[in-house]
Amino acid sequence: MKGVYHVTCHECTFEGLYERRGVAADERGEHERDEGHRVSLLEIERPEPTTGSGPQTV
Repeated sequence: MKGVYHVTCHECTFEGLYERRGVAADERGEHERDEGHRVSLLEIERPEPTTGSGPQTV
């Protein structure tokens, strides 16, 4: 899955992952308006799950 959006507040524990940018932006804006906090919205890449028994790192 690609195109995951991470919303996080820099002043409290508010945080979320969203698959739609519009929803993430709405949540960010609502928290900023309601709480007056600084909130970040970043697009992250979440790779597809892999199968098999490839090398593992510790």
